[in-house]
Amino acid sequence: MSFKSDFFKNILILGGYAYSAQLISFLSTVILSRLLSPQTYGITNLITLFIGFIMVFADGGLSYALIRNNYGETFNRVFMNISIIFGIVLCLITVLMAYPISLFFNSPEIKLPIIIYSSVFLIKGFSLTQESIIAKRLNFAFIGKATVISIIISTSFAVILALFGATYWALISAQLLNAFSIAVIYQRKVKLGFKIFPVQYLKVVFRKIKKTIKNVIGFNAINYWARNADNLIVGKFYGQFDLGIYNRAYSLLMLPLNLITGLISRVLYPSLKKLKMEGGDIEKEYTSILKIIPLITFPLVLLFILFPTKLILLLWGAKWLKVADFLPYFGLLIYTQTLLSTVGQLLVLQGKEKEFLISGWVNAFFLISGIIWGAIISLIGVAQFYSLFYLVFVLIINVIYIYISVLGFNSKNTLLFWVPKIFISIVIWFSIYYQFEMLKFMMLLVLFIEIIINLATYFRNISFYFNKK
Repeated sequence: MSFKSDFFKNILILGGYAYSAQLISFLSTVILSRLLSPQTYGITNLITLFIGFIMVFADGGLSYALIRNNYGETFNRVFMNISIIFGIVLCLITVLMAYPISLFFNSPEIKLPIIIYSSVFLIKGFSLTQESIIAKRLNFAFIGKATVISIIISTSFAVILALFGATYWALISAQLLNAFSIAVIYQRKVKLGFKIFPVQYLKVVFRKIKKTIKNVIGFNAINYWARNADNLIVGKFYGQFDLGIYNRAYSLLMLPLNLITGLISRVLYPSLKKLKMEGGDIEKEYTSILKIIPLITFPLVLLFILFPTKLILLLWGAKWLKVADFLPYFGLLIYTQTLLSTVGQLLVLQGKEKEFLISGWVNAFFLISGIIWGAIISLIGVAQFYSLFYLVFVLIINVIYIYISVLGFNSKNTLLFWVPKIFISIVIWFSIYYQFEMLKFMMLLVLFIEIIINLATYFRNISFYFNKK
């Protein structure tokens, strides 16, 4: 079976389950947003903000390292020891950080939830190895089933607790239950058992994976704050209510990013690893995947830019209407972020972890600069200049440095793919910011035409493939 056939088969398998899970989760937010206030969501965001950062270290490239290496069961079981040690250490760190975090935000009520939430790292430590083994086997059907089951359990629990007035405990308890459910399902599938290995074994395995861990942790840590500095600044200087509003808007940006890029990335990395072992053309196959993504995201771009108010009223009601102000800027980011966010897996696959780390630092510098600039102006300014700095600086730097310089992609083809997307996106940003309605409609039409042109060669190849069959 060809790479594309195999890849899209796995995408369809995992995607069917992933979209079902996200649909269930999203529908639960429609209910929960009517039961819980923006301030409740703001408090929950304060709790998960620093925990999310510590979660970066829970995986820390461990899953990449296991998938990339071809060792046996003993390696996997020693690997599990290391994963559990990571979980214990991070759990203790989170407990110790609970009080300082509550002081930083001047919110003493978040201390206990943070301590309880720290148990998620123990759960992750016991399930990470099993999850990585299942992904390495390309058993995406099972991963999808596990995701759907855990989402049904956790979202149902959250709605029940919210109905009984549990406020932010409903959201936090649901996330813990989701992690626990997945861990149990994975453990039943991959029966590694548990054995404590001598320190010498741990040292041997750690030496084999430490390069990947070091660089991936470095990238993920700085990338996390590049993505969450806005939440930190809004929570600190604008308050819990405004953070609840802002984060709900940002969650709508992350939804397609997780649904589309997250789904593709989970299949892409192990699939490209297999292709590399078989001597296939990684640049050609990867680029062909990128050409499909804009066709999927374009309807969402239109919805976020043209109909933000109607969307928010339909989803969450009038008390969340301020969210609509942010959506055009985040909607514009959907188009390019879903493309660029796939490159990390490619860098790790090619052993370019150091360059992966460098790109993370550069991206973070510009994104945080944009966030600070915007926060000085207004709350909506955070979204405006976050998106502008991403388009003007982050995209251009990554195209030149990562795709052309580090990965060695054909410069002409790479520029022909990326330059129109960057230029059109920047013009649309200015049309939104200065309210040039006619220019905005014209450039959205140009964007659609550019997508179709990009896909023309791809569809001709697909047609040729089926005619040949």
